Amino acid sequence: MAIDFELHLQEGFDGETVVIEVDGVEIARVEARTRMQTGLAHIEKLRLKPGQTVVVRLPDLSLSAEHRVVAGRPFIQVTLKNGALRIEATETTPGYL
Repeated sequence: MAIDFELHLQEGFDGETVVIEVDGVEIARVEARTRMQTGLAHIEKLRLKPGQTVVVRLPDLSLSAEHRVVAGRPFIQVTLKNGALRIEATETTPGYL
């Protein structure tokens, strides 16, 4: 059964093209730019099943990170720091100003 998830692109984005894939299929392509006041660049709403794989790619920087979907952790947070993508899932809604 599919569940609603949110993928939050957060700190470190400065206009990069971000490609979001689920199980190898591109589902979104956005230009992400973090708002310094809030620490948020973009939120992508997803309908996923536990066990599916979400991949976030920055093709222009040859970076990617992978996350396996887990029930009970519907908020997937992605940051770009020191030339690396980091993905972490949480059960609580991220807070922004």
